[in-house]
Amino acid sequence: MTRILILQKKCWVIVLTNRLDKIFQNLKAKNEKALITFSVSGYPDEETSLEICKAISDSGAHIHELNIPHEEAQADGPIIQLANIESINNGITLDKTINIASKLRTYNSELGICLMGYLNNIFIYGIEKFAKKINEAGVDAVICVDLPTDVKEEKELNSALKKYEIALIKLITPTTADQRIKEIVKDASGFLYSVNLKGITGVKTAQVTEANNQVKKIKKHTNLPVVAGFGIKTEEDVKSFSESDCSGIVIGSAIIKKVTKSVKKNEDNHIVANVIRDYCKRIIKILN
Repeated sequence: MTRILILQKKCWVIVLTNRLDKIFQNLKAKNEKALITFSVSGYPDEETSLEICKAISDSGAHIHELNIPHEEAQADGPIIQLANIESINNGITLDKTINIASKLRTYNSELGICLMGYLNNIFIYGIEKFAKKINEAGVDAVICVDLPTDVKEEKELNSALKKYEIALIKLITPTTADQRIKEIVKDASGFLYSVNLKGITGVKTAQVTEANNQVKKIKKHTNLPVVAGFGIKTEEDVKSFSESDCSGIVIGSAIIKKVTKSVKKNEDNHIVANVIRDYCKRIIKILN
């Protein structure tokens, strides 16, 4: 964590610059967008899961979301839900997920790492223990999909993460009113996640005009980067979003779909990883 001191009206103001800040600052300077990727921890198996994460980092992706397996992944479509179930059946726990994140951090010191999961997993594990463990693993941020803003649990989790300067990423949906957005962004850090459409991941295709209008609406209330996720399924979708006002895009179901296809062909983990690396390289080229 870098601390920059700024002299302002005879007072020293401390500005914290973490890995996520640096990623978005560097991209903004080059007029480029972030590719935020997604994989399910332990899918299709623990070893291959780590190889996929490493391949994604080798591709030049900027931030990786590592999903904590949950048996009721309500925000996700059938592709990701099945991957979650298989991972759980493989015995993947939160501790094993944190271990994969730690190995990924050792492999790449510059990649942004975000753990994504559901409230129940984190609270059963213990908030303070969770924050401490993921800090030791080098995790930069957490997305808790089903955690409402301004409830007791959200405040507890945010407080624990702030001790280690880990961002709690806030999600904003198409139904979120302006006044509510103002409240959400007050305590936000890292970046904001603009959910492109109603419903679950991997089913509908996002409409870039509607999604971009939401991004612009959010940006009226914050200087934080705003990334667009849900419904970006094809390379044509990526091209459309490359011309939008978002600071980056999230690709999830498309990656899991490719992993599943390779597994069905009985391809070994190195081939699976190479498929994902090459795919992400293509996406970055289209995006920027």
